[in-house]
Amino acid sequence: MASIEFDLQVDISLAPIIQAGSMAEHILAVQVAKDTEPFVPALTKSLVNRTQVIGGTVIYPGPYARYLYFGKVMVDEQGRGPRRFVDAHGNEVIRFQKGARLHATDRGLVFTRSVHCRATDHWFEVSKAQNMDKWMQVARRAVKRGLG
Repeated sequence: MASIEFDLQVDISLAPIIQAGSMAEHILAVQVAKDTEPFVPALTKSLVNRTQVIGGTVIYPGPYARYLYFGKVMVDEQGRGPRRFVDAHGNEVIRFQKGARLHATDRGLVFTRSVHCRATDHWFEVSKAQNMDKWMQVARRAVKRGLG
């Protein structure tokens, strides 16, 4: 019985696939941020304007975004809410005393809907439920485009 040996080396570069995937992640994250904006609570659009897309991640900045996202009224150790005052520029500022330890109550935040009529807490989940099929299509197209 005869035998045949093959010594075959194939050089497969994954760089184009990795690059296409990274580009697709970024394109998808930009689309997620855009589609999610109408659900983000806003009075001045400050949070939306400070939102960043870095690579494949959407970043809503600071403790303020976390506070709004979970949608619960926060109080300090004495059960008091934030102080309200007017700063040097005439803007109303709502702030807890520096160093206060905060905890969430059972009361939900009430969001104004004058800027975003669909504003809510847990805005990503709401947007995801509405847009997941669209996001899958965006991701597929981006990967195909990235692979040429």
